[in-house]
Amino acid sequence: MCSAARSLELLGDRWVLLLIREVVFGTRRFEDFAAHLGIARNVLSDRLAKLVEAGVLVQAPLRIDGRRLGYRLSEMGEDLVPVLVALMQWGDRWLQTPATVPIRVIERASGKELARMRPRNAAGKELGIRDLDWAPGPGARHPSIAPLIAAYEAQRRIEPRPIPMAVTTRSATKRSPRKSTLRNEAPTS
Repeated sequence: MCSAARSLELLGDRWVLLLIREVVFGTRRFEDFAAHLGIARNVLSDRLAKLVEAGVLVQAPLRIDGRRLGYRLSEMGEDLVPVLVALMQWGDRWLQTPATVPIRVIERASGKELARMRPRNAAGKELGIRDLDWAPGPGARHPSIAPLIAAYEAQRRIEPRPIPMAVTTRSATKRSPRKSTLRNEAPTS
């Protein structure tokens, strides 16, 4: 039931993400996938069929006569592009050196390299792990996931979050300190 586990069930094989990368970079034909990846033909056939069956890829005619079919991303597949870019950026940062980065992802209109993929809030502010929290979703009661959700909640530790300082005036600074009454709020002094 876990969305991450279900996603990895489909995408966890290295060939699957490499095939998606190939399609993003314009590869359409079976022979080109085989040549670019050095993948065994039976494995390639299996992974392409799996991605088509799952709805990540669709087969489409390569030519007007429709005799040869190629592969393209479906809407579901296009939603994987940020995942692929984030994975590439992570590899560039942690597994390469600046001199060995093989491919830069750029915005076509500006020609500028994309900023690092990060979670963002509705206003576009980058969020770090300390800005995020987790809550059970609508499917959390399903018997196959409920014990895991319960374990997560039991081991959950909420780190205190910084409380914005109130705007002070001269009269406010003369008042005696109040005790904190809000959960996770640090006492004021």
